[in-house]
Amino acid sequence: MIRIAKGAVLLWMALAAASCVSTKKYNQMKAEAMRLDSERVRALGRVDELDGTRQRLETELRQLREQAEALSVKHRKLEKDYNDLISRNSAEASAMLRQLQENQAELEKREARMAELEQMLRNREAALSEIRRKVADALLGFEGKGLTVTQRGGNVYVSMEDKLLFRSGSFEIDPEGARAVRDLGQVLAQNPDINILVEGHTDNVPYRAQGQLRDNWDLSVKRATTVVRLLLENPDIAPGRITAAGRGEFFPLDTADTREARQKNRRTEIILTPKLDELMELMK
Repeated sequence: MIRIAKGAVLLWMALAAASCVSTKKYNQMKAEAMRLDSERVRALGRVDELDGTRQRLETELRQLREQAEALSVKHRKLEKDYNDLISRNSAEASAMLRQLQENQAELEKREARMAELEQMLRNREAALSEIRRKVADALLGFEGKGLTVTQRGGNVYVSMEDKLLFRSGSFEIDPEGARAVRDLGQVLAQNPDINILVEGHTDNVPYRAQGQLRDNWDLSVKRATTVVRLLLENPDIAPGRITAAGRGEFFPLDTADTREARQKNRRTEIILTPKLDELMELMK
């Protein structure tokens, strides 16, 4: 259409010249013709530019189609490999499923055992608290006289200082201390599921050997067995429940080198522990 417009312009100019049009009119027509020709040149350039863009887009589209086809081929291969793998491993998958089910059953069984164990531990702690209360009630009259009752580490500790039980360097029990031990024995006789450990402790002052006693080891053991024999005066306490031990000077409560620390370290501890037979059987 631009080429047709150019021819029309030239024809018009010829006719105008032939008709002897005015110079002003001629110049206007000439300027219009030049403007149209310039627009034609720009339009041709735009057409070339658009044509180049079209070619680039067609090339890119062709590449994308090739890539899509390659991906489609790869996808079909992966899908085939997956189906082959599922087919080959169906037996292994079934075996794995059975193993998972067995593991789940075992896990549930163990969780049930754990719950039972936790309940037994709670019952044990409750039993310890009750024993501590009964012992504290039974020995209430000895408060402030060197006797304490505490619960720690899953045990009840009845600690009696030597000022309540024994004279210095002696393993013969004083009457007041003997009464405290007998009162404790009554509680222990009523609770046969409690094991009893009696530990003798001394201070770090060397013991002057006399008779069959050579040192603080001997003195601590003798004091422990003295308390054990006093407990066994109660016929309802089975000897198999009791253990006697001497600790000598090697488990002090206070390591200071003072009179007060040494007095605190001279003590007899009666450690009460619930029997764990049922608990240990469950743990096996």
